[in-house]
Amino acid sequence: MIADPDVNNEDVSKRYTHDAIRALTHYEGTKTVDLGFVGSCMVHKGDVKIVVQILRNLEAKYGKVEFKAPLVLAAPTYNIIDELKQEGDWEILQKYSGFEFSDDNPKSEARKQYENILYLERPGCNLCMGNQEKAEKGDTVFATSTRLFQGRVVEDRDGKKGESLLASTPVVVLAAILGRTPTLEEYKEAVVGIKLTQFAPPRAELSTAPSSVIPVRSVG
Repeated sequence: MIADPDVNNEDVSKRYTHDAIRALTHYEGTKTVDLGFVGSCMVHKGDVKIVVQILRNLEAKYGKVEFKAPLVLAAPTYNIIDELKQEGDWEILQKYSGFEFSDDNPKSEARKQYENILYLERPGCNLCMGNQEKAEKGDTVFATSTRLFQGRVVEDRDGKKGESLLASTPVVVLAAILGRTPTLEEYKEAVVGIKLTQFAPPRAELSTAPSSVIPVRSVG
């Protein structure tokens, strides 16, 4: 499932909101993705390990992994990175990264332009904050962050509105690797061996009619 802000909606009140929840199949594997972001306090250690497992799965099938869009990964805390290093997962991320943060040599300004590589950014908010890093104007961003209102993660440019779509970690990672929304078949192939949350909406239509009326007793 993907929360789509529908930035071109004719109804202004419905732009830049995430009330429109669409199934992955809605996009039919054709929507271009300019940047992916996995990070902020909305993820935990398990999300970073999902990134690692997807890289392992695709490497085992295709021999190597190439990113067709940038993927920014910002773990929530330094403790998580220390644990990932001890468990051998950080090495996989380093193998595919084109940038890894260094506290001894910090960036002097926020990044606003990206290459098609994996960025291992300093733990913290990153794009979720919107004033630390920001996508290029007009980009279509897939992110795990819920702070996706207008201008926070990506601004508009002439002729193209910036889009920030909320998606799960596997969808974000795969979208950055493919440079587009994945198909359901591509998704299933990438998440082999990953324990995902099992959730499905109810099959029966929800009713707003009350099943019973509870009497209200006045007090006093």
